Amino acid sequence: MGLSKEDLVYRVIRNNNDKFRVNVLIDRCKECRLCVIVCPNKVLVMSEEFNIRGFHYPLPLHMEKCVGCKLCEYSCPDFAIYVEVIKS
Repeated sequence: MGLSKEDLVYRVIRNNNDKFRVNVLIDRCKECRLCVIVCPNKVLVMSEEFNIRGFHYPLPLHMEKCVGCKLCEYSCPDFAIYVEVIKS
């Protein structure tokens, strides 16, 4: 019993501003909402749709407010969200 190619692929939502890109691995999320709660600038909102596990997931909708603090990334127990610095 091994992993198939499909097992290794995650659906990802990405959004960015000039400095930072927020990546959400949709199907890893378990709707704990910690990322939404800890974000000081309310960048994230929960989706209305469900992932394959039956949970709502965060959407990085307000990227104009993102300062790249990575609190969302650090708070996620499932490593479902991460922030990248955009190099210019």
